Amino acid sequence: MTLVQKVGRRRVAGRPHDLYDVWMSSGHRWWVITDMTNLYSQEDFKDLDQVFTYHLGLNLVLQEQFNVQPDDDQTEYVSKPWRRYAGAVEAMVHAEEAEDFQAVGIRCREVLLALVREYMNAGWVRVNGERPQEANAKAWLGAFANSLTANSKPRAYLKAIAEKTWDLAVWLQHYVDASELDAEIVLGATQQLLRIFTLLLVRHNQPAMERCPNCDSYQVVEESGELVELDGRFGTYSHDECVQCGWKSEPEFDPWSREQLQRLIDYKTGAWSPPKKSMEDLEVGDETELRSLPPPRRLSISR
Repeated sequence: MTLVQKVGRRRVAGRPHDLYDVWMSSGHRWWVITDMTNLYSQEDFKDLDQVFTYHLGLNLVLQEQFNVQPDDDQTEYVSKPWRRYAGAVEAMVHAEEAEDFQAVGIRCREVLLALVREYMNAGWVRVNGERPQEANAKAWLGAFANSLTANSKPRAYLKAIAEKTWDLAVWLQHYVDASELDAEIVLGATQQLLRIFTLLLVRHNQPAMERCPNCDSYQVVEESGELVELDGRFGTYSHDECVQCGWKSEPEFDPWSREQLQRLIDYKTGAWSPPKKSMEDLEVGDETELRSLPPPRRLSISR
């Protein structure tokens, strides 16, 4: 890179975009536009106005995709309701008349019913008294809220947005003067409900985070020492340590298996070295190779 020159700043719908002319040492030139930042070859886009218009259109497409692209938690916990939500967003893309916007409300109502069907028989759900009918989404979502957390504020919040979102979806379904903005409101409320439900479910399923008994900090890490011999076995002493206050637990001896020791010996003598792979070749899901490696730990080994 030989030159970066700012050539403009434009604000569209309240969002500022900075525009740069970038010269590479190879002689190639790029337009770089921020928020969301992207670069475009000046061989493809000769005119700055042309590339900026393209950039705005690309941002709109990407934002629409992000609206229906679930994160890992949503994929795991609300995949079926989320697919129905993606269908509601797709219906919104093609909506033009009032009845089309009403149909978005119907689809959002189906999202909530799909959430009920997904979890009404889950083991963690507690129902006081007679079980509600499947179509009684308000009652089921209230039961979900009561079951997911004992904390009154998150429980009350989930119950409130569940009731209001259901009422909004039903209202839009029957509102003969429905507009695009009405449908956007219901879509946003439905997405928020799925997100809050997912967060509470993840929180419910996760074990309580370990805290320092001295200062209550969450920043407790495991530390390991040198490889030592104890009663004829080799291993390391490990302990928990608080990053904030320095508290340390009593050390515990962790013996190594014969395979781990042999791998360490081979590594120190040069008989074995970790396989060299490019980032493109590495796959997180390669469990076979991961199991063949010794468990990660901090060691200080004397030569």
